[in-house]
Amino acid sequence: MLEHYNSILNAIKTIDPDTHIAGGGVRDSLLERPIRDIDLFLGADCTDEAAALLRSQFGYVKVGEWKSYEMFSDPAVVRVAKFEKADETIPLCLIGLKRRSRGMKANLARFDFGICMAAWDGAEVYVAPEYKTDIERKTFTLCRADNWAQFSYSMSRFDKMTADRYAGWKLVVPAKFEAMAKEHALRKTHYFDRDTEEWMPREVFVDGPQLLTPKAR
Repeated sequence: MLEHYNSILNAIKTIDPDTHIAGGGVRDSLLERPIRDIDLFLGADCTDEAAALLRSQFGYVKVGEWKSYEMFSDPAVVRVAKFEKADETIPLCLIGLKRRSRGMKANLARFDFGICMAAWDGAEVYVAPEYKTDIERKTFTLCRADNWAQFSYSMSRFDKMTADRYAGWKLVVPAKFEAMAKEHALRKTHYFDRDTEEWMPREVFVDGPQLLTPKAR
């Protein structure tokens, strides 16, 4: 599915050679699932020129204004905008990075879930080890949560994705994020303990990462 976007990707790479597609669009394409949107990552200083190119060569129009990625704690993300096309149902997002020289592998290290750590640069697909583990286990492993706002945002994304496309997939919460998990509503409203199959009180934690199963909904 990603090859459909090669012409767009290659055109923007003439502006910024480090441009790549990463995240959900790559994940869903690899799993042969419907793609909801395509996230193109490039240098923030190239986003205006890339936006003009999307309009002039490919007919995509920017929806709204540029926004900061406020729900993600990493300051590398400077600006984000969505682009739509009249005869295309899948929108594109340009995501401007402050440190574009880091490349797509370093970019994936900022992602919150292992299942999202997949990227495509027009020539090859790269997936992080965390992605492979999540695919094998059918889990969403929380890999990054620098603050409470990001943790809450990630949990809302997990709830949304497991409500339909990834129904039944479980959440893995490593020990370093347990403090935030204890304070989150997910502990008492959505999941049960894998061993006892009882609803798990907020204060109960076992040793090691928490493997939490979505409640049927």
